[in-house]
Amino acid sequence: MLALKINDVKDFMNQLLIGETFDHFEMVEASITTFNTFSIDGSIRRDFFDTDTCTILDQKGISYSFWKDVKPFCFSIIRGKRTPLHFKIIFLLPAAQTRSVLQTMGGTFSPELVKGLFLNLQYRNKELLCTAGVSLNTFLPDKSLEQLWDSMVLDFFRRRHILFEEV
Repeated sequence: MLALKINDVKDFMNQLLIGETFDHFEMVEASITTFNTFSIDGSIRRDFFDTDTCTILDQKGISYSFWKDVKPFCFSIIRGKRTPLHFKIIFLLPAAQTRSVLQTMGGTFSPELVKGLFLNLQYRNKELLCTAGVSLNTFLPDKSLEQLWDSMVLDFFRRRHILFEEV
């Protein structure tokens, strides 16, 4: 598991809330504490949508809202003169991208074994931490997927000029 401390919180927040850096991730959940604690469950409620939309969601393996769709709500809670006391956001790499990652491994892991590739953000006491994690449906001693995901997250941050230090 990779753990990073973000060195430039302001730049990161701009990329998170204003830019498109994280828009392609699904958001599993968010919790933001300002004058109240606001919680968002990112699970898509299929009974809200028509049959055609549900079919598309099922075909693409989409279970959670994309960050780009939830970001304006989170931004409206966070923006202001005072920084939040705390926030936690859990991102999930979409199923199609997870399958692509698994294909680069040459079939070592089948998609049925992998629950998800996660990116967790937590802000508290003016520090922003990011952890990468892999969730599997069963225990496997092979850590190659976790190592690959950690490496991909590091590359992702570097390409976007996000300053960090490993903790």
